[in-house]
Amino acid sequence: MVIEAHATARVRLRRKNQVTVPDALLSQIGASTGDTFLVSVQDGAIRMERVLPSYAGALAGVYPPNWAEQLREDRTRWRE
Repeated sequence: MVIEAHATARVRLRRKNQVTVPDALLSQIGASTGDTFLVSVQDGAIRMERVLPSYAGALAGVYPPNWAEQLREDRTRWRE
């Protein structure tokens, strides 16, 4: 993915404080509908930073409740 160093676009603040970010800018950072952004003010400018999804807990419930303990026991037996 090639990202221009200073890609800019003129946008207008709409009712309810909404701004439409042009597709050309969003595609440069790989953003798509439903993505989450962290919005902050830095040096008098508004900065939007895409928050990458967290996969922590994605496999919760896949393994039985004591799987980690069982794995440790198996590894101990393999070493014997």
